[in-house]
Amino acid sequence: MSMLEYVPVPYFLVDTDFNILEWSVQSGHVFQPAANFLDLVDTFSKDKAKKFLATRSSDSAELSVDQPHEKDTLIQHRGQAIQKVEIVLKTNSSPYSLFECHIQWDNDIGHLVCIQQDERIQELTTLVQRHRKRLAETDFELLQQKEQLEDSLKRIKQLSASFIKLSPSVGLVPLFGDLDRQLVDENTKVLQECVYDGHYTTLLFDFGGLAELTSEGIHAFAEFMKSFYLMGVTCYVIGMRPPHTQSLRNRSFGEQIIYMNNLSEIINVGKHVS
Repeated sequence: MSMLEYVPVPYFLVDTDFNILEWSVQSGHVFQPAANFLDLVDTFSKDKAKKFLATRSSDSAELSVDQPHEKDTLIQHRGQAIQKVEIVLKTNSSPYSLFECHIQWDNDIGHLVCIQQDERIQELTTLVQRHRKRLAETDFELLQQKEQLEDSLKRIKQLSASFIKLSPSVGLVPLFGDLDRQLVDENTKVLQECVYDGHYTTLLFDFGGLAELTSEGIHAFAEFMKSFYLMGVTCYVIGMRPPHTQSLRNRSFGEQIIYMNNLSEIINVGKHVS
Protein backbone atom coordinates (compact mmCIF):
# COMPACT_ATOMS: atom_id res chain seq x y z
CA MET A 1 0.00 0.00 0.00
CA SER A 2 1.43 3.36 -1.04
CA MET A 3 2.22 5.88 1.68
CA LEU A 4 0.64 8.56 -0.55
CA GLU A 5 -2.73 7.21 0.52
CA TYR A 6 -2.20 8.73 3.94
CA VAL A 7 -0.91 12.17 2.94
CA PRO A 8 -3.58 14.53 4.37
CA VAL A 9 -3.10 17.26 1.73
CA PRO A 10 -2.85 17.30 -2.08
CA TYR A 11 0.65 16.06 -2.96
CA PHE A 12 2.26 15.67 -6.38
CA LEU A 13 5.49 14.05 -7.50
CA VAL A 14 6.56 15.91 -10.67
CA ASP A 15 9.47 16.04 -13.08
CA THR A 16 11.22 19.16 -14.39
CA ASP A 17 8.42 19.75 -16.92
CA PHE A 18 5.81 19.40 -14.15
CA ASN A 19 4.54 16.11 -15.54
CA ILE A 20 2.73 14.31 -12.73
CA LEU A 21 4.51 11.07 -11.82
CA GLU A 22 2.43 10.29 -8.74
CA TRP A 23 -0.17 12.01 -6.65
CA SER A 24 -1.83 11.45 -3.32
CA VAL A 25 -5.35 10.17 -2.79
CA GLN A 26 -6.29 13.59 -1.42
CA SER A 27 -5.17 15.17 -4.71
CA GLY A 28 -7.73 13.05 -6.54
CA HIS A 29 -10.44 14.26 -4.19
CA VAL A 30 -9.61 17.91 -4.81
CA PHE A 31 -8.52 18.01 -8.47
CA GLN A 32 -9.57 16.50 -11.78
CA PRO A 33 -7.13 13.93 -13.22
CA ALA A 34 -4.32 15.64 -15.14
CA ALA A 35 -1.08 14.56 -16.79
CA ASN A 36 0.73 17.81 -16.06
CA PHE A 37 0.45 19.95 -12.95
CA LEU A 38 0.26 23.14 -15.03
CA ASP A 39 -3.03 21.86 -16.46
CA LEU A 40 -4.48 22.45 -13.00
CA VAL A 41 -3.16 26.01 -12.83
CA ASP A 42 -5.34 28.96 -13.81
CA THR A 43 -4.26 30.61 -17.08
CA PHE A 44 -3.21 33.85 -15.41
CA SER A 45 -1.17 32.03 -12.75
CA LYS A 46 0.85 29.75 -15.05
CA ASP A 47 3.77 32.12 -15.62
CA LYS A 48 4.01 32.74 -11.90
CA ALA A 49 3.90 29.00 -11.19
CA LYS A 50 6.64 28.24 -13.73
CA LYS A 51 8.86 31.00 -12.39
CA PHE A 52 8.77 30.06 -8.74
CA LEU A 53 8.12 26.33 -8.75
CA ALA A 54 10.98 25.65 -11.18
CA THR A 55 13.60 26.76 -8.63
CA ARG A 56 15.47 23.63 -7.52
CA SER A 57 18.01 22.91 -4.81
CA SER A 58 20.80 23.15 -7.38
CA ASP A 59 19.72 26.75 -7.94
CA SER A 60 19.91 27.63 -4.28
CA ALA A 61 23.18 29.49 -4.79
CA GLU A 62 21.39 31.83 -7.19
CA LEU A 63 18.30 32.24 -4.98
CA SER A 64 19.54 31.92 -1.44
CA VAL A 65 18.03 33.50 1.63
CA ASP A 66 20.93 35.97 1.71
CA GLN A 67 20.22 37.30 -1.77
CA PRO A 68 17.31 39.38 -3.10
CA HIS A 69 14.19 37.35 -3.87
CA GLU A 70 10.44 37.63 -3.72
CA LYS A 71 9.29 38.12 -0.14
CA ASP A 72 8.14 34.93 1.60
CA THR A 73 8.78 32.74 -1.46
CA LEU A 74 11.94 30.96 -0.30
CA ILE A 75 12.33 28.78 2.79
CA GLN A 76 15.69 27.35 3.83
CA HIS A 77 15.27 23.78 5.06
CA ARG A 78 18.12 21.35 5.72
CA GLY A 79 20.28 23.12 3.16
CA GLN A 80 17.65 22.73 0.43
CA ALA A 81 15.65 25.52 -1.20
CA ILE A 82 11.92 25.03 -0.63
CA GLN A 83 9.94 27.31 -2.88
CA LYS A 84 6.61 28.70 -1.70
CA VAL A 85 4.12 30.59 -3.84
CA GLU A 86 0.41 31.36 -3.85
CA ILE A 87 -1.34 30.51 -7.12
CA VAL A 88 -4.89 29.94 -8.32
CA LEU A 89 -5.76 26.34 -9.16
CA LYS A 90 -8.79 24.69 -10.74
CA THR A 91 -10.50 22.25 -8.38
CA ASN A 92 -13.51 19.96 -8.55
CA SER A 93 -15.60 22.49 -6.66
CA SER A 94 -14.34 25.75 -8.14
CA PRO A 95 -12.43 26.97 -11.21
CA TYR A 96 -10.67 29.56 -9.05
CA SER A 97 -9.29 28.45 -5.70
CA LEU A 98 -6.31 29.98 -3.97
CA PHE A 99 -3.56 27.56 -2.90
CA GLU A 100 -0.23 27.96 -1.19
CA CYS A 101 2.14 25.62 -3.01
CA HIS A 102 5.42 24.32 -1.57
CA ILE A 103 7.95 22.45 -3.70
CA GLN A 104 11.31 20.91 -2.91
CA TRP A 105 13.48 19.34 -5.58
CA ASP A 106 15.50 16.16 -5.26
CA ASN A 107 17.62 16.32 -8.41
CA ASP A 108 15.01 16.22 -11.20
CA ILE A 109 12.12 15.11 -9.01
CA GLY A 110 9.93 17.70 -7.33
CA HIS A 111 7.84 17.10 -4.23
CA LEU A 112 4.90 19.48 -4.48
CA VAL A 113 2.34 20.11 -1.73
CA CYS A 114 -0.75 22.30 -2.25
CA ILE A 115 -2.52 23.84 0.75
CA GLN A 116 -5.88 25.43 0.06
CA GLN A 117 -6.27 28.98 1.33
CA ASP A 118 -9.95 29.59 0.58
CA GLU A 119 -11.00 28.38 4.03
CA ARG A 120 -8.41 30.62 5.66
CA ILE A 121 -9.65 33.58 3.64
CA GLN A 122 -13.22 32.73 4.61
CA GLU A 123 -12.19 32.55 8.25
CA LEU A 124 -10.48 35.92 7.98
CA THR A 125 -13.51 37.36 6.19
CA THR A 126 -15.81 36.02 8.89
CA LEU A 127 -13.50 37.44 11.55
CA VAL A 128 -13.48 40.85 9.86
CA GLN A 129 -17.27 40.80 9.54
CA ARG A 130 -17.57 39.83 13.19
CA HIS A 131 -15.32 42.71 14.22
CA ARG A 132 -17.22 45.07 11.91
CA LYS A 133 -20.51 44.01 13.49
CA ARG A 134 -19.03 44.46 16.95
CA LEU A 135 -17.79 47.93 16.01
CA ALA A 136 -21.22 48.81 14.62
CA GLU A 137 -22.87 47.64 17.85
CA THR A 138 -20.29 49.57 19.85
CA ASP A 139 -20.93 52.68 17.76
CA PHE A 140 -24.67 52.31 18.39
CA GLU A 141 -24.10 51.88 22.11
CA LEU A 142 -21.82 54.91 22.14
CA LEU A 143 -24.46 56.87 20.24
CA GLN A 144 -27.07 55.88 22.81
CA GLN A 145 -24.74 56.85 25.63
CA LYS A 146 -23.99 60.13 23.87
CA GLU A 147 -27.71 60.89 23.58
CA GLN A 148 -28.25 59.99 27.23
CA LEU A 149 -25.33 62.19 28.22
CA GLU A 150 -26.69 65.07 26.15
CA ASP A 151 -30.11 64.64 27.77
CA SER A 152 -28.46 64.65 31.19
CA LEU A 153 -26.45 67.76 30.37
CA LYS A 154 -29.59 69.42 29.06
CA ARG A 155 -31.40 68.60 32.29
CA ILE A 156 -28.46 69.89 34.32
CA LYS A 157 -28.53 73.16 32.38
CA GLN A 158 -32.26 73.45 33.03
CA LEU A 159 -31.69 72.93 36.74
CA SER A 160 -28.86 75.47 36.70
CA ALA A 161 -31.31 78.38 36.44
CA SER A 162 -34.26 77.80 38.75
CA PHE A 163 -36.92 80.43 39.49
CA ILE A 164 -37.68 81.47 43.07
CA LYS A 165 -40.59 83.73 43.95
CA LEU A 166 -39.55 86.39 46.48
CA SER A 167 -42.73 88.45 46.32
CA PRO A 168 -45.73 88.86 44.01
CA SER A 169 -43.63 91.05 41.71
CA VAL A 170 -40.03 89.98 42.39
CA GLY A 171 -38.36 86.77 41.27
CA LEU A 172 -34.89 85.38 41.98
CA VAL A 173 -32.95 83.32 39.42
CA PRO A 174 -29.82 81.72 40.93
CA LEU A 175 -27.39 80.55 38.24
CA PHE A 176 -24.94 77.65 38.58
CA GLY A 177 -22.13 76.16 36.53
CA ASP A 178 -20.81 78.10 33.54
CA LEU A 179 -22.63 80.91 31.80
CA ASP A 180 -22.60 79.58 28.24
CA ARG A 181 -25.03 79.65 25.35
CA GLN A 182 -26.52 76.28 26.24
CA LEU A 183 -27.44 77.42 29.75
CA VAL A 184 -29.19 80.49 28.34
CA ASP A 185 -30.92 78.62 25.50
CA GLU A 186 -32.21 75.84 27.76
CA ASN A 187 -33.80 78.29 30.21
CA THR A 188 -34.94 81.26 28.11
CA LYS A 189 -38.43 80.02 27.27
CA VAL A 190 -39.17 78.64 30.76
CA LEU A 191 -38.11 81.83 32.55
CA GLN A 192 -39.93 84.09 30.11
CA GLU A 193 -43.14 82.11 30.64
CA CYS A 194 -42.71 82.26 34.44
CA VAL A 195 -42.28 86.04 34.34
CA TYR A 196 -45.16 86.58 31.94
CA ASP A 197 -47.62 84.26 33.69
CA GLY A 198 -46.72 85.60 37.15
CA HIS A 199 -46.79 89.27 36.10
CA TYR A 200 -43.35 89.85 37.60
CA THR A 201 -41.78 93.26 37.16
CA THR A 202 -38.38 92.66 38.74
CA LEU A 203 -35.86 89.85 38.34
CA LEU A 204 -32.69 89.26 40.34
CA PHE A 205 -30.07 87.12 38.58
CA ASP A 206 -27.63 85.73 41.13
CA PHE A 207 -24.17 85.07 39.64
CA GLY A 208 -22.77 83.74 42.92
CA GLY A 209 -22.89 80.11 41.72
CA LEU A 210 -21.32 80.74 38.31
CA ALA A 211 -17.76 79.65 37.65
CA GLU A 212 -16.94 80.93 34.17
CA LEU A 213 -18.53 83.45 31.83
CA THR A 214 -17.90 82.41 28.24
CA SER A 215 -17.93 84.87 25.33
CA GLU A 216 -20.91 83.16 23.72
CA GLY A 217 -22.65 82.99 27.08
CA ILE A 218 -22.19 86.73 27.68
CA HIS A 219 -23.60 87.54 24.25
CA ALA A 220 -26.56 85.16 24.70
CA PHE A 221 -27.30 86.50 28.19
CA ALA A 222 -27.27 90.08 26.87
CA GLU A 223 -29.91 89.13 24.28
CA PHE A 224 -31.81 87.35 27.04
CA MET A 225 -31.82 90.51 29.17
CA LYS A 226 -32.98 92.56 26.20
CA SER A 227 -36.06 90.36 25.86
CA PHE A 228 -37.01 91.08 29.50
CA TYR A 229 -36.42 94.79 28.96
CA LEU A 230 -38.91 94.69 26.08
CA MET A 231 -41.36 92.91 28.41
CA GLY A 232 -41.08 95.80 30.88
CA VAL A 233 -39.12 93.81 33.46
CA THR A 234 -36.29 95.42 35.43
CA CYS A 235 -33.31 93.07 35.74
CA TYR A 236 -30.64 93.13 38.42
CA VAL A 237 -27.40 91.16 38.41
CA ILE A 238 -26.13 90.30 41.88
CA GLY A 239 -23.31 88.22 43.30
CA MET A 240 -20.70 89.26 40.73
CA ARG A 241 -17.18 88.13 41.67
CA PRO A 242 -13.76 89.41 40.48
CA PRO A 243 -13.33 86.67 37.82
CA HIS A 244 -16.72 87.65 36.41
CA THR A 245 -15.74 91.30 36.08
CA GLN A 246 -12.56 90.28 34.24
CA SER A 247 -14.63 88.26 31.79
CA LEU A 248 -16.87 91.28 31.20
CA ARG A 249 -13.95 93.60 30.44
CA ASN A 250 -14.88 95.69 27.37
CA ARG A 251 -18.21 93.81 27.27
CA SER A 252 -21.54 94.12 29.07
CA PHE A 253 -24.99 92.61 29.36
CA GLY A 254 -26.58 95.86 28.17
CA GLU A 255 -27.26 99.30 29.58
CA GLN A 256 -30.65 98.21 30.93
CA ILE A 257 -29.00 95.92 33.52
CA ILE A 258 -28.48 97.12 37.11
CA TYR A 259 -25.57 95.61 39.05
CA MET A 260 -25.67 95.25 42.83
CA ASN A 261 -23.51 93.45 45.36
CA ASN A 262 -24.66 95.00 48.63
CA LEU A 263 -27.19 92.83 50.47
CA SER A 264 -29.00 95.84 51.96
CA GLU A 265 -29.55 97.26 48.49
CA ILE A 266 -31.05 93.98 47.35
CA ILE A 267 -33.40 93.91 50.36
CA ASN A 268 -34.47 97.47 49.63
CA VAL A 269 -35.29 96.51 46.05
CA GLY A 270 -37.55 93.78 47.36
CA LYS A 271 -39.31 96.20 49.70
CA HIS A 272 -39.89 98.90 47.10
CA VAL A 273 -41.25 96.66 44.39
CA SER A 274 -43.25 94.20 46.51
